[in-house]
Amino acid sequence: MKRGLLLAIALLGPTGGLAQDLFAPLENHPSLLQAKLALEAARAQLRATQSPLSFQAQGGFSFFDVAPPPGPPVCPNPLNPQCANLPTEAQQVSLGLTLTPFPFGDVADAVNQAAIGVAQAELGLQQARAQLQAQAVEAAYRVRLAEGGLEVARLAVRLAQAGLEATRLRAERGGAASGELRQAEASLRQAVLQQAEAERNLGLARKSLADLIGSEQAAPPPLDPPPEATPPSVRQAELQLQNAQIAYDRALRSVLPVLQGSYTRNTSSNEAWTLSLNSRTLQPSLGYTYQSQGRTPPQDRINGVLQIGLSANLSFGVLEALEAAQKQVEAAQQALEAARRNSRLQLELLKSGVEAAEQNLSNAQSALKDAEKALTEAKERERLGLASPLSTLQAELSLAQARLGVEQAQFTRIQRILDLYRFYALPIREVKP
Repeated sequence: MKRGLLLAIALLGPTGGLAQDLFAPLENHPSLLQAKLALEAARAQLRATQSPLSFQAQGGFSFFDVAPPPGPPVCPNPLNPQCANLPTEAQQVSLGLTLTPFPFGDVADAVNQAAIGVAQAELGLQQARAQLQAQAVEAAYRVRLAEGGLEVARLAVRLAQAGLEATRLRAERGGAASGELRQAEASLRQAVLQQAEAERNLGLARKSLADLIGSEQAAPPPLDPPPEATPPSVRQAELQLQNAQIAYDRALRSVLPVLQGSYTRNTSSNEAWTLSLNSRTLQPSLGYTYQSQGRTPPQDRINGVLQIGLSANLSFGVLEALEAAQKQVEAAQQALEAARRNSRLQLELLKSGVEAAEQNLSNAQSALKDAEKALTEAKERERLGLASPLSTLQAELSLAQARLGVEQAQFTRIQRILDLYRFYALPIREVKP
C-alpha cells in the first residue's frame, strides 16, 4: 500500500509537490553555490568593462635641493636670473575623465571577452545543476529499488522458513532425509543474510539521498527524453573560437597605424585642460592639470596646443604574432568541427541506449503480467486443494521479483535518459532561488 502511494505521487509529474522538493534543496549544494558565485563574478566583470565613464586622478610633490646663488649675498640686479630665489618644492595634480560612447577596438575586445566569460560561467552553472539533479533522481530511484529488494528478501525469508517447516514435518514422518533438512536450514540462513544485506543497502541508499536533499525519502519524477540542444562540448568549442577570433583582431590592429589627436587649452599659467582622441579605441578623454610652478615667459603666451600624431609598429615580430593568431583561429575552427562530429556520434550511442532500455522495460512488464497470472493460478489451485500454500508463497515471491525487475528496468531507462540530460547539460527543472 505504501509503495503504491509513493508511485502514485511520483506519477504527478514534474509539477508535483514532492518532485519539486527533490530539486529545491540542491540549490544550496556547495558545487552549485560555487557555480553561482562564478557567474556573479563574470557578470560583474562584464559590467565593469561596459562602464561608459572612467575617472583617473594623480597627484605628486617634488622637493628641490637648491644651491645658493653665486656672487655676493645680495645681488645688485634682482632681474638677473641667477639672483632669483628658486622654489624648494612643487605640487602637481592631474585629473582625467574618459568616455566610452560605444565599445570599439580594444574596448570591444574586453567587452566581448567578458561576455564570453559570462557564457562560460552560465554553462558551468547549467552543467552543475544538471549533474546534481540527475544525481538526486538516481538517488531517489535507488531508494525505491532498495525498498523493493528488501521486500523480496523478506518474502524469501518467509518462503525459506515455510520450506524448513515443511521439511521438518516430512523428516518427522520419515519422508525427508537429514541432508534435505540441512539444505533447508542453509537456505534459511542464506535468506536471512540476504535480508540483512538488503537492509544495509536501503540504509546506504537513504543516506545518499539525505546527503543531497536532506531527506531520506522523495518521489522521483517520471522522465522523458529531453529536447535536442547544443552539447556543452560544442558550446565550449564555439566560445574558444570566439576567443581566438578576438585575439586575431587584436593582433591585426597592432599592425595598423594609430592616429592620435589632442588639444590643450591653457586657462592660466598653472592650469590646463586637454581633450584627446585616438583611432584605436575612439574614447574621448578630458584631462585637467594643475602645476604649482607656472609657465614662464615666453611660454605663458601660448594659449592652446593642437597635436596630431601617427604611430605604427612594423617589426617582424608583429607579423609573426598575426600569423600565429590566424593559426589559432584555424585550429579553433577544426576543434569545433571535431566537437560536432564527436557529439553526433555520442548522441547516437545514447539514443540507442535509451531504445534498448525501453525494450528491456517492456520485457520486464510482460514478465510481471505472467507472474501476476501465475499467482492467481496458484491461489486457485490452493483453494481447490491441488497445491500447497508453499507453492502460493513461491508464486508471491516470483511476483515480487518480477516487480523488482520492472523497477530495475525503469531505473535503467531513467539512467539512460539522464545520460542525455547530462550530455546536453540540461537541468531537469530550473529552480528559482
